[in-house]
Amino acid sequence: MAGPQVLVIGDANVDIVINLPNRTAGTPDLTNSVPRLYGGGSAANVAVALARLGVAVTMVGAVGDDGYGRWVRDDLSHEGVDATGICAIHDAFTPMVMAMVEPDGERLIVVWPPKGGAHIHLTPEAINPAWLASATWLHTSGMCLRDSPVRETILYGMKQARKAGLTVSLDLNMRLELWGLDDETRAVFEQAIALSDVVFGNAAEEIMPITRADSVEAAAQLLCDGQRIVVARQGGQGAIVATPQGTFHAPAFPAQVVDTLGAGDAFDGGFITARLAKMNIEDAARWGNAAAALKIGQSGARSSPSLANLQQLLNGMLQ
Repeated sequence: MAGPQVLVIGDANVDIVINLPNRTAGTPDLTNSVPRLYGGGSAANVAVALARLGVAVTMVGAVGDDGYGRWVRDDLSHEGVDATGICAIHDAFTPMVMAMVEPDGERLIVVWPPKGGAHIHLTPEAINPAWLASATWLHTSGMCLRDSPVRETILYGMKQARKAGLTVSLDLNMRLELWGLDDETRAVFEQAIALSDVVFGNAAEEIMPITRADSVEAAAQLLCDGQRIVVARQGGQGAIVATPQGTFHAPAFPAQVVDTLGAGDAFDGGFITARLAKMNIEDAARWGNAAAALKIGQSGARSSPSLANLQQLLNGMLQ
């Protein structure tokens, strides 16, 4: 088997999604509120998004030695992701993300277990040097930067990738509404940002808080620091992209919103795929916005598009 083009290191879990009924008019209709099981995890979602776009991907992460963990590995393999880097941790729970989706597509997220999930037990030994030798890009997620030993593993992987000449990308995934941002955690994120060539994040929820800037443009430019690409995603408004050469707005594609869960991960997959194909940053942002638009029209964080569907939207063939 040929080695990966992209190595993804980070969280892989299960998502339990419940579509909430409209509760403003009469008795709620619960017929569509049956819980549904999907593969999840911000890093794993990007791995799947890349695989669906034709990129060879290896995923490195940790799950519990339980039924959900086996399901996660099987699901990744079914999606075309090489899951040989997924470790099974004895006596640890595979994390579950329970997402309650409102009728307008927005969601409330609850994580189980709140602390100590299997993903935090990932160690540097899980990163096969042969994968770094094969890959041209490493992607990771801030979801794994809060606990040891996984945060040290992530930082180790990023350092090794830079030494090997890979492009390194980080999706902040700070989840400030769940865990806040103390000084120690801020310092870890700043270290990871310094190791990144590309930083993705939600404009209002992540890019602005980490910089303490009072505008999205200023925040993106501060993180860019003349050294890296910073993509500040703004949902239906598209994204602000800061580069060493300047800052621009990448408009969103019109979309019917069903579920916004995983939209940022789909964006990352589209952007990275375009850059791997040697497209310029403006076109890569367009690919990211197109992938996100197609994703939010479907339920579940893993409903990122195929390459054929993405190209149809980009070529104006999908309405």
